[in-house]
Amino acid sequence: LCCVEITNQSFAEDIEMKLSKLRNAIVYRATLPSIEAVEGHLHELSYSELTETEFARASFVPNPLTGELVTPITDGYAIVVRRDEKIIPQHVVMKEANERIQRIENACGQKLKRADRNNIIQDAKVQLSKQAFIKSSLFLVLYNTEENLLIINSANKNIANLVGAMLVKVIGSVKTVTINISDIKNGLTTRLKNHLDGEESAFAGFEVGDYVQLSRLAEQKEVIRYSAEHTSVTSEILESLNTGFIVDNMELKGCGVSFLLTDQFHFRRIDTQDNDYSDDDDKAYRWRHQAGTDMFQFCKVINQLCDLLSYKEPEEQKPAA
Repeated sequence: LCCVEITNQSFAEDIEMKLSKLRNAIVYRATLPSIEAVEGHLHELSYSELTETEFARASFVPNPLTGELVTPITDGYAIVVRRDEKIIPQHVVMKEANERIQRIENACGQKLKRADRNNIIQDAKVQLSKQAFIKSSLFLVLYNTEENLLIINSANKNIANLVGAMLVKVIGSVKTVTINISDIKNGLTTRLKNHLDGEESAFAGFEVGDYVQLSRLAEQKEVIRYSAEHTSVTSEILESLNTGFIVDNMELKGCGVSFLLTDQFHFRRIDTQDNDYSDDDDKAYRWRHQAGTDMFQFCKVINQLCDLLSYKEPEEQKPAA
């Protein structure tokens, strides 16, 4: 799960089952404070309702299952980010703004300047925001204190950047380094080609799954998706790779986890192993235990991939603005 839209049900009832599993991930090497220190910082961006003229706001909120702002799990902790956004379709804004512009131009007998038109459009958006529907979403963030891995449960780079910016805002400074595999020698395209040519070590430690998505940019972007056992379509995939297609994402399995790995080292469709619980185990305990297991398994995947792909840390990124 990367996000959950809140309906008229109670907050906890609507989302509690949605936070139990890691589904997508954008991962950073990061240095965050201890659980006690980070909890104190998160209170600085606590939840409050959007005002009439606000369009969006993000905040740190208690985990709806554990009730904790920072939930301790094995080798780390989990936090939850909530984002509230008013949904105002652009065509609705422009319809209202154009009607206002037309009335003013008819009254004064001349065309308005671009700056004046933009001001009217912005004013129309502010007025419409007072009655707009609010979409609320939750994003799970896991932090492994042993490996210094920050795992944001989303496939959306903008959400990952938002979480990073929020942490910088409340903590003051956060060192983050993006993990990527852009080097041609170690990239997915070269490795898949070598794997299909019979090189057993191309994905050592991992099993290649059935899904592969390829693309190339010619006059327009071309995309090919294979959802069959790759050994049955080896010649077709190799032909595509030899004619300029690259791997966008592909399915891998290892360390008890299956997932799609993208060329940007982002993860999608993550499937970790479920734990068995007794009827006496409460929901908070189950959630903490499952989240800890998910993080443990997934961090093994990350570290093994970094070794496989000869990952080297790039230069340190500047803190998010």
